[in-house]
Parts: sequence; C-alpha cells; structure tokens
Amino acid sequence: MQINAPAGRAVMGFEWDFGNVEWIGVIVAIIANMAFGMIWYNKRAMGTMWMEDVGMNEEKIREGNLPLIYISMIVLLVITNIFIALAVMNIGGGLEEGLVVGAVLGFGIAATNAIPHYSFAQQPWRLAILNAVNTGVAITLSGAIIGAFAE
Repeated sequence: MQINAPAGRAVMGFEWDFGNVEWIGVIVAIIANMAFGMIWYNKRAMGTMWMEDVGMNEEKIREGNLPLIYISMIVLLVITNIFIALAVMNIGGGLEEGLVVGAVLGFGIAATNAIPHYSFAQQPWRLAILNAVNTGVAITLSGAIIGAFAE
C-alpha cells in the first residue's frame, strides 16, 4: 500500500512491504532489547529503584504469571521491531538512518507519550523517567540494529 498526496502536491510514499524487512535485523534487535531490559532492570542497575516505585519485591515478581509476562513481552517486541523495520526501510536503511528513526520514535514519540500516564496515575516521577529512558534507548537501539543490517 502506498500513500499518495493529492494532485499537484509532492508525493510521499510509504511502502508496507514486508518483503523488504530485514528479518535478521529484527530478530537481533529483539534479542538486544531483551538483553538491554535484563541489564536495565537488574537490581544492580535500575531494578531496585523500579521495585521500590512499583511496590514490588523479588518474591512478588516470582509469584506472577511469568510465562504470560515473557510471551506477551516477546510478542510486543516482535510487533514493535517490525514497525521500526518498516520505517527504517522506507528511508533506505543504514546505521545512521536507523539510529535517527529509532531516536525519533523512541524518545520523540514513545517515551514522551508515556510520561503523562504516570502523572495521571500519580506515580513517582522517578518511575516515569526510568521507564521512559528505557523505552527511548531500547527503540533507538532497535532502529540502529535494523538499520545496520539493512546497509
């Protein structure tokens, strides 16, 4: 599907061509996101702050439905990274282009859009910033990886 401008205006196309998606890049980006999340939310990094802000502890985490949590995380990472790949491929691919697309989507849209939800829920600002930065970095990382594989 291509989006075209009305007659007399410049044409900007966006191809929803899944055949152009760099699938190896998508898979590597998913794995990188999972590794980044494991490091970011490790108790030696930001995990202790996160647990304090959400009222969680390690025992309570283990009591959760971990298979559902991990399966839903993987499914959502697949969807996210496919859409990042579509955006990167539409501007031609490449490490620099992927980095820019990732930063725009990650920090300019996803991270900044999430913060008001924490405000309205009266959650700690530290939690909002911690999760927003995580989101921004993760999406930027995905864009860079997918772009690099598309070179």
